[in-house]
Amino acid sequence: MRELLEPFVFGSLAHPWALLLLVPVALLGLFEAFSGAPGAVTISTGSALAGLGARVSRGWRAIPAALRMAGLSLLVLAIACPLNGYQIRKDRTGVIDIMLCVDVSGSMQQADFVMDGVPRDRLYVTKQAVRNFIDSRRERQNGRFGLDRVGLLLFSGVAWTQCPLTLDYDILEKAVEDAQIAPENKQGTAIGSALGLAVRRLSQTEAKSKVLVLLSDGRNNRGELDPLTAAQLAKEYGIRVYTIGAGSPEPTTIQGGFFPVQSEAIDEEMLKKVAGTTGGRYYLATDTDALMSAYKEINALETTEIDLGDYYEFKEAFMPYLLLGALLTIVSVMARRTVFEVVP
Repeated sequence: MRELLEPFVFGSLAHPWALLLLVPVALLGLFEAFSGAPGAVTISTGSALAGLGARVSRGWRAIPAALRMAGLSLLVLAIACPLNGYQIRKDRTGVIDIMLCVDVSGSMQQADFVMDGVPRDRLYVTKQAVRNFIDSRRERQNGRFGLDRVGLLLFSGVAWTQCPLTLDYDILEKAVEDAQIAPENKQGTAIGSALGLAVRRLSQTEAKSKVLVLLSDGRNNRGELDPLTAAQLAKEYGIRVYTIGAGSPEPTTIQGGFFPVQSEAIDEEMLKKVAGTTGGRYYLATDTDALMSAYKEINALETTEIDLGDYYEFKEAFMPYLLLGALLTIVSVMARRTVFEVVP
């Protein structure tokens, strides 16, 4: 039953004033209910009259009028134009394209962060911080789409696009969730390559403002592109770069496998220069709170606020009402002229 009624569910009406037409429909119903019998007809033979006979009772004769009333009411509702998914969306200028770059090298599995009292590795906490960043930029709470296009780029010894720039934040968050530590054959930290790939992606867009947020816990030791050269390219394209150093600025030991691994310290000087070259900022995040705060502050610095006007998104839902109303009206006329024909 619920499936049958589903086409007749709607959220709003485009022309609610059209419902005033229900008043004459109601008056028509009252007129038919209290009016007398229709005019007499000429019957040539008694056998014809007997054939017509009292085929239906007085109560059943009200069925055509009821069908006609229901049909006309549905047609009026169709004129009012039911809508589904009706919402006002802002047409904005000054929108921002944002590329999030996240280090997934082996050192990101170091469990030196704590979340909810439980030790967590750097990548786990970073993914949560990135998800919070994405959620805060949604057009409305629990909505699927965002105000600005955001993409995700991952890097270790090489860099690759995990999710291109998109307004569909559900897809973007799924890409964040799927991010994993890079395999052994891709290990290393190619910060320059990540910056270069992100700059290439952003340089091809028409957004008025372009932002790159890069997080790493090490220093550039792979790739052919120097990070500072990549920063100069970003500056030329008007791309502002924010950098985040996650973990300790000192070398740390990663426990795992047969032997402990010594990870490189964050190259803070390089990350500061990259951010400074482009007009961005550098953040050192040695714990969970600092990492969350870094993304939160960047989000606050890069906002979209300029409204040019409104446009509307909706799906018209009048067709079921139109079809059923027309069908009931036709059936009422046919029934009135056949089965329920009144003979005085």
